[in-house]
Amino acid sequence: MERIRTEWLVFFYTPLNPPWYTKWRKKGFTHVGAMTFNAEHKCWVMVEGLYGRLNVEILSRKQSEKVLSYVKRLHGIVLKGDEKETPNFRGEWWVKEHSCVSYMQRLLGLRRFWLFTPYQLFCALRKMNFTIFVDATIKKGSFMPKVGKKMFSYGSKGMAKAKAEAKKTGKKMTMTKAKSKKK
Repeated sequence: MERIRTEWLVFFYTPLNPPWYTKWRKKGFTHVGAMTFNAEHKCWVMVEGLYGRLNVEILSRKQSEKVLSYVKRLHGIVLKGDEKETPNFRGEWWVKEHSCVSYMQRLLGLRRFWLFTPYQLFCALRKMNFTIFVDATIKKGSFMPKVGKKMFSYGSKGMAKAKAEAKKTGKKMTMTKAKSKKK
């Protein structure tokens, strides 16, 4: 059976009350988890390694936005990218079996022994061309790029369009507080 590589959103953050053993980790990189959208069932699947167990949850769109908003509120970061196709390898050591990093590493197809912390995993994923993911629906009430009277979406594509517009028109790009849509 042919396998289709899955695109994942990988989130890194420091929870409000992190466990004592994470105090040496880089701020904002105490924990890692991942989410993917299942188009067949129209739901999000969230996977996290929590205290030596694998936690898998099915989320609605609204719940997934809450998770990503929570990560953003805690000054976390979200990466987006495809899992790596790797052959099955059983050479990992037992010590790596119980951390959030080792679960995510296997989920994304990475087979590197020397990845122990979420920050090391973040750096490895950036080298694999995972991009920083920001969605406008997550950032309601946040600053968005604006050139003249024209507002652009938040994220790398919106920023690139705003910079191009500023260069083309000769106007200055500013960051403006976006208004939340009222229902």
